Amino acid sequence: MGARRRQTRATLAVLIASTTVTSMLIVPSAAAQPSLDDQLAAAEAELDAAQARLAKTFQAFATADQRHKDAAKAAQAAAGAVTKTRAEATAATEHERRTRLEFDEFAAASYQQRSSIGSIRAYLGAKSPGDLLDRASMVRVLAGEYVDVMDTTSKAVDRKSTADRQAQSALESAVTNRDAAAKAKTEAERAYRTAVDIQDAAKAETARLAERRAQLSGGGSGEVVLPAQGTFTSGYGARGGAIHFGIDIANSIGTPILSAMAGEVIDSGPASGFGLWVRVQHPSGEITVYGHIDQSLVSVGQQVAAGEQIATMGNRGQSTGPHLHFEVHENGNKIDPLPWLRGHGINL
Repeated sequence: MGARRRQTRATLAVLIASTTVTSMLIVPSAAAQPSLDDQLAAAEAELDAAQARLAKTFQAFATADQRHKDAAKAAQAAAGAVTKTRAEATAATEHERRTRLEFDEFAAASYQQRSSIGSIRAYLGAKSPGDLLDRASMVRVLAGEYVDVMDTTSKAVDRKSTADRQAQSALESAVTNRDAAAKAKTEAERAYRTAVDIQDAAKAETARLAERRAQLSGGGSGEVVLPAQGTFTSGYGARGGAIHFGIDIANSIGTPILSAMAGEVIDSGPASGFGLWVRVQHPSGEITVYGHIDQSLVSVGQQVAAGEQIATMGNRGQSTGPHLHFEVHENGNKIDPLPWLRGHGINL
């Protein structure tokens, strides 16, 4: 009986050991590291999200910057209005003071000369024609117009003072709006700079994985070709207060431009900013854009093969020299073409 129990325990120990070994052999397989293609796909997805975030934060910054400029301009205009209304209020007050003083002096002089109101003696002592006219005006005031004149003058003072207070209130409101806009601009700029850093990190990781895959595959996939020969002059990202949504390849006018992949031409002709462009939609859903071209060699609806010439390089539109502006649109986002090209084994 004891021997049988010892044998059973030994059998269980062997089974447990066998199960443990089997589990140990299975675990590494289940926890295997993702393939290079999976890593690259994840990195590209992260880059797409980073670039979408960058575009959104840049737009927010541009909007906040314009609001700040408008608010600063409004505050400056309000300050000018305060200066003007304050000067007008001061001038009106001084005019009222002089009018009262002149009346008092003229009334006293008329009394001392024992002249009746409107008498010729009221004009005696005038030093000049201008003084004579002033005296004549004051005689009319003394004849019954004083109350009306002073009432009108007083109302003018009140209007100017009210305008001054309103202008001062408008200035305080404009300054508050300007300061709030400045704070919003600073926060938007900080968010944009953070998005730039995130995009740069995602771009570097995607480029690293794409280059590694290209090295392992020994070259391009054959499905994608370089759209033009030339010198790489500008990349994707912030440039000159805007976002450059593609890459630039410079060469002489007339240099062949090729379709990067097989697809259907969806645009061919004039385009704002680009002068002339060609856009090709591919079976995968991606769209490639070829801008600043000199001549289009294709028409809308035409099917083109990868590497087929579709245009010649030009210098049309908002361009600083002959070059191809090349964009890649994926899932509605304008992605960085460099990692995309490298992911297909093409280094520029």
